[in-house]
Amino acid sequence: MAIKDILVPVAGTEADEARLDEAITLAKANGADLTALHMKTSPAIAPIGPGGDIPVVLIEEQEREIEQRARTAEAKVLTKAEEAQFDIEWVCAEGDVASVVGTHTRYADLVIASPDLTRDLVFESGAPVLAFPKAARPNVPKRALIAWNGSRESARAVHDVMPLIENIEQVDVVVIDPPEDRAIGADLVRSLGRHGIAAEVRERKSEKRDIGELLLEEAKVSGADLLVMGAYDHSCLREWVFGGATETALEEAAIPVLLSH
Repeated sequence: MAIKDILVPVAGTEADEARLDEAITLAKANGADLTALHMKTSPAIAPIGPGGDIPVVLIEEQEREIEQRARTAEAKVLTKAEEAQFDIEWVCAEGDVASVVGTHTRYADLVIASPDLTRDLVFESGAPVLAFPKAARPNVPKRALIAWNGSRESARAVHDVMPLIENIEQVDVVVIDPPEDRAIGADLVRSLGRHGIAAEVRERKSEKRDIGELLLEEAKVSGADLLVMGAYDHSCLREWVFGGATETALEEAAIPVLLSH
């Protein structure tokens, strides 16, 4: 399915700049509509003392700060839209960030978010999430690295990234600790070839190293500007969900990481 609806959450901070630029770049390249979503959170002030009340002045101060962040975010979006000569729909909502943003993402084809927000959105969203780190440069991907282990999650990521890599210059498939009974990397390369996407496969043994670090090494060697991988939910406890490769990629990647679950 083509990418025709892109959502980018904005917080009203400097980090919004690059993500907005990337969202505009991909929206233009795909002929997609673009929505910028800002979440206004509730004041978070603890009562003073046991059974105490929250000082009204502190609540009012936080409310002013929340409103100012919303105005700053909207002004930045409007400025970007004017500079790029591209329409951006502005949406401002209230509530829990992860759950409300997650609901909005279910109407999008692609979400572009910070790595931190991606941790929540990838399991709340019905769309793939492009984690865009501070170090990344906005562009249309030219070289992609697909982390492949034959799982349902990695297959979902491959299907979701198809619209972004149809005309890409280079696609590499990396398999860490490949199974001995089947060449799963070659299987994926054949499947991609049926879609007109030429790819090459590389296999590596982890030798007890962190798989996420190996993937980032492979991305650097191949000159990739996009890493594609599945997000794995091995536990119902959120603090255990992002162990291993996914956590490393979100924490350390200098390039965008497309995650699907």
